[in-house]
Amino acid sequence: MKCLCVSILDLRLSHLTITPNEVTEMKVEVSTGIEELKRQFSASSFTVREDGQGGAYVVLEPVSLGSRYGPESTWVGFQIPAQYPYADIYPVFIGAGVTRVDGVAFTAPVTPGHQFEGRPAIQVSRRSGAAQNGLQKVTAKILKILDFLEKLP
Repeated sequence: MKCLCVSILDLRLSHLTITPNEVTEMKVEVSTGIEELKRQFSASSFTVREDGQGGAYVVLEPVSLGSRYGPESTWVGFQIPAQYPYADIYPVFIGAGVTRVDGVAFTAPVTPGHQFEGRPAIQVSRRSGAAQNGLQKVTAKILKILDFLEKLP
């Protein structure tokens, strides 16, 4: 922090503190990942908010979950961290209104009662070790989450 003081005739007239801009613009790797998502999920609309650290919060909707769920489509949300592609996209959220049509309640690793970007949400907690090596793209992660939900016993 740097103090800039204005004085005239040795009288302190004002005191201004300047804090360096700590907001980091979205990194190229993150924006490239978002563009890849847009190509994969071309029927979905996207809401993207920079996180101020080089990453972004992303919500895409609608995304099809299939006939095992009601409704069959919902939104999917997650943060792409600034360290992407060397950091996992974790956790991933879906709309809180999603239920299983067989009536079975969600249990860990799929848990209700969360929030994402001001929306009530269900968290789908699936870590991926491949991200540490930069081997997993955000599109692959979201497709894996959707596949996991499709095959959930």
